[in-house]
Amino acid sequence: SNMAGKALEASMEKKLREQLQAEYVKIDDLSDGCGQKFELLTVSPKFEGMALLDRSRSVHEVLAEEIKLIHAITLKNKTPAQWAAMQSKA
Repeated sequence: SNMAGKALEASMEKKLREQLQAEYVKIDDLSDGCGQKFELLTVSPKFEGMALLDRSRSVHEVLAEEIKLIHAITLKNKTPAQWAAMQSKA
């Protein structure tokens, strides 16, 4: 149900903000509400100087419980500077 999806999203965002000091979290459910396919954007200063693989690994570690419940998740991990640059282009 969609309620479960919303609770899952709230839990994910809370953990990312607490554990990765995420400044911005955007979770898109690409599965028409069934919660099976997500795209997750995390903007965190902790990603500065981190390889892309390490950024993804850190998000996976923080969200280990939640990711088990999701069929497919695409991670986009940006530093605040990268995110700001993306915004200015938009």
